[in-house]
This record gives sequence, structure tokens and C-alpha cells, in this order.
Amino acid sequence: MEVDQSLDLKQEHPFDRAILYTATGLFAFTVILTIIQVFVRVFGIESIDYIHLTQPLARITLIIGTYLGAAVAFRNSEHISIQFLLDKLTRWSPKIGFTVRFLGNIVVVVFLGIAIRAAYNGTIDGWNTSLGGAGFVMSGQVYLMIGIGLVISLIYAVVNLITMAQSARSGQTLQEPIVDGENDE
Repeated sequence: MEVDQSLDLKQEHPFDRAILYTATGLFAFTVILTIIQVFVRVFGIESIDYIHLTQPLARITLIIGTYLGAAVAFRNSEHISIQFLLDKLTRWSPKIGFTVRFLGNIVVVVFLGIAIRAAYNGTIDGWNTSLGGAGFVMSGQVYLMIGIGLVISLIYAVVNLITMAQSARSGQTLQEPIVDGENDE
């Protein structure tokens, strides 16, 4: 079984690339902030102005980057699924395998809708609430960025659902399962 660790997307679109590079940049920024924080703690250099902000900023950046990274995963249909079970169902009955995948995507869309509503409420309720440690960052701003990541994920999930529905209409409900050893190099 080969694990794909590339950052490539299925298709090239400027929007997709922007999301991918933003998520990657946020992750890299998180790593840099974390390394700085390690040096601050090891060498006791808290006396530098604003160096204490590295910890809360790393946390905030990681949270926002995670939601944008989730959007990239949705774009590539790499979100959490029990692939072994889906492959077995598809081999046993392509229509049942397709139906389970399709229903799973519907559940994902409903979940994302609920999560977006919660992020909206968090944005409204926390817009003027300062986060501890980084007083210039408001809780509502973080929820807004989470909401943006969720909306992008929802867009990709709906596109995946539409693509599946179109393939069902055209009679192509069989999604090729991975056969053990097929992708081994």
C-alpha cells in the first residue's frame, strides 16, 4: 500500500493552488513560530519585545491552517473514510459501494453545513473578544477564518457530490478500487 504524500491536486485551478499554497504557508509559519518558541524557552530570551506572541500565534496559525488543509483534502477526496470497507463493498457490488460513498458525501455536506453555522455563531459572538496572549487577535476573527475553511471544504464536497451524481446518471457508478499491490513500485 503506497501513501501519497504529494501536495498535487487532481486538476490545476488557480483557486485550488491558492488554497494549497496558503495552507502550506500557514503550516510552514507554524513550524517557524514553534521553533522560535523552543529557542525562547531553552535560552530564556523572553526579554525581546513581542517574542511571547510566538506561542499563541503558532496555535492560531495551526488552527486556521488545519481548516484550509482540510479543504485541500476534500478537494482530493482524501477525507477520512474506511477505504478497506469501501473497496470491499465496491468489489462485492459496485452499486452498493457507490451508494455508500454517495451517502457518506451527503453526510459530510450536512456536517459541514452545521459546522459553518457554528463558526458563524462563534464569529458573531466572539468578534470583540480578545484571545489570551495575543490581545490584538479577536476570537471572532479566528472563527471567521475557520468558517472560510469550512465553506471552501463545503464547496469541494458539493462538487464531489455533483460529480458522483453525474457519473451515476451516465451509468458510471463504479469507482475503481485499489487492488492490493497494484500501485506498488
